[in-house]
Order: sequence, then structure tokens, then C-alpha cells
Amino acid sequence: MVSLKVGKRLINQNSPTFIIAEAGSNHDGDLNQAFQLVDIAVKAKVDAVKFQIFKADKLYPKNCGNIKLDNKIIDIYGFLKKHEVDYSWIPKLKKYCDQKNIIFFATPFDEKSANILDDSGVLAYKIGSPELNHIPLINHIAKKSKPMILSDGLSTLSEIELAIESVKKQNNNQVAILHCLSSYPAPANEYNLNFIQTLIKVFGVVAGVSDHTTNPFLVPTLAVCNVARIVEKHFTLNKKLPGADHFFALEPDELTLMVKKIREVEKYSLRQKEQYMSKYKDIMGGYQKTIAPSEMELYPGDKRSIFVIGDIKSGQKLNKKNIRVLRAERFLKPGIHPSFYDLIINKTAKRNIKKFQGLQWSDVLN
Repeated sequence: MVSLKVGKRLINQNSPTFIIAEAGSNHDGDLNQAFQLVDIAVKAKVDAVKFQIFKADKLYPKNCGNIKLDNKIIDIYGFLKKHEVDYSWIPKLKKYCDQKNIIFFATPFDEKSANILDDSGVLAYKIGSPELNHIPLINHIAKKSKPMILSDGLSTLSEIELAIESVKKQNNNQVAILHCLSSYPAPANEYNLNFIQTLIKVFGVVAGVSDHTTNPFLVPTLAVCNVARIVEKHFTLNKKLPGADHFFALEPDELTLMVKKIREVEKYSLRQKEQYMSKYKDIMGGYQKTIAPSEMELYPGDKRSIFVIGDIKSGQKLNKKNIRVLRAERFLKPGIHPSFYDLIINKTAKRNIKKFQGLQWSDVLN
């Protein structure tokens, strides 16, 4: 039987659902607020609490543009800079979670963040949907031989396959996939939850769901009835707090309710599960992987690609100081796929290339 082991927790088709409370960046740059989020997760009786560890310059080019948030126009790069987790937080959060008997882990968005998490003794890693094609990062983390949970939003079946193969090529078979819809909030009727069965049958992995809908428990409970063994859901202290992820996240009472409902459906008979799922055929969907309509706007720019981060002159070598794997956002033209990063290193620029733009094949080939 395929299993995933996170610390002492064995996750497989016969185990209780592994429930992850996604704190993300809802700490708003305040360590005490991060501790409060851990306390909420403990009270709700989830299995793990997860944070996002990123540095703005390893995530986006500085000229990635502005978006509307909370009826205000904000600079994306500047906003992310304010929500970075100071690396000194990581051992403190890990220690606090250990004291509270809850699993701490995180989504690192770059190699240095992954290394610092590893030094803290983190038990597992999460790869977010936009990073599923960031093969250099996946390879780097996979070599640490710890469980990896990947989200599949914004991805095709072939992209999922490439990511899983990349992990396994590093002699790491501890990999799970969460089916996800990368829109915020996500419409439940686009979730296509039957695809979870496809993930299990095609790739032979533990599978689950990362839910971005506003309903506290509908998608998670349906997914659990449909063989999901991991559920991830964003949560917050208060939906009305300013920030990118608060408004669609669960408040404390809703998180507690979700856990309660998941534990209830776990006890359903097979017939009860089938009857429940039959009421929501639009959410269950089909068995194929598609880019959902609500994801289309994000698809071109949220995925990673190779960017120039320093002006490069014709004849100059490409190196780790002048190119980086970043998200384009919706305002910039994406560059070459990250899987070609190692091939591109040390290639010679065929023309002058300005910083903060996607690297194109024409920049390195005649």
C-alpha cells in the first residue's frame, strides 16, 4: 500500500485524513500573530500547521506590476516584501509547534529558504501550485529525502508527471499530490474532484485536496469521501484583516467545523459516501485534468520561468547571478521553462538583454 510518513504520522488509504491548516502569510509580518495562528490550529485539532517562506526577490521581478487588493492599488513586489518571514522565525515557530504537539512545516519558494527549514528539523515540504514547474527547486528539495506534498493547480497532467518524476529521480519516493484550483476564492463547481482518483491510479501516490473555496467543509468532505487522504485549507484570525489571503480563509470556528465534518464523513459507509457525492455531481466533475476557467487569467503568469535579473551584454555568460527562476505575473512575458535552467547556465548571450524580463531562446541562440 502506498504511504506517506510525516514524522510519526503514516498517511495512506486506511489512515485518518491528514488535515493541514494553511497559515500561509496570514501572520501579516507579526511573529506573535503567527503564534496565535498556531494556537488556533491546535484548538481546531488539525494535524499540521503550514506557513509560506519566501523572499520577494526570489519570487517576482521587481517590475511585476500592480494589482487591486481591498479596493486599493498595491505594488505586488512591495506587498510581498512586507509579508516575508524573517528566517529567525523558523526555529521559533518549529519549537512552539513542538511544544503544542502539532506538526510544523512550510512551503519554501527558493533553495535558501528550503535549506533553513531543513536546518530547523522540518518534517516535510510543500510545493505550491505555481512552483510545480520549478524543477530546479523541486530537485533541490527532493535531495533532502523528506516527504514532499505538491499542489497541482494551474497544471496539466504532463506537468504533474514531470514534477513527480523529478522527485523520484532524486531517490525520494515520499511524494503526495493535492488536487487544487488556483483561483481565490475558487468556484466549487470547477473543482473536478474525481481527478483525485486519477492521480492515485496513474501515479501511485497518496492524494488529497487543497481547497480555496469559501465554504468551510463542502469540498474537503466530498474529497475525503472520494479517497482523499490529505486536506489543506487556508485559515485566518479574521477575514476582515487586510491582505491577500484573509478574505477567503476560514476563521477559527469555521476551521474547527471543517475538522469536525471531515471526521464525521470518515465514518460513513461506502453507500453513505456515494449518496453524499451523488448530490454534488457538478463539484465531483470528471477524471481528466484541465486548466479551469477561473484559473485562465493566472495560468500564463503565475507559473515559473527563467528571468534576467541583471543587465546582460552580448557575449556575456549567463550565470546564477544574472538569471533566476521567477513568476511573471500577468504583466510580463514569461521566459524559458525552468526545466532548462541547468542547460542555460554558462550559455553566451547573443544580444544585449535588459534586466527584469523573461529570458527567450532568441537571447541565447542565433
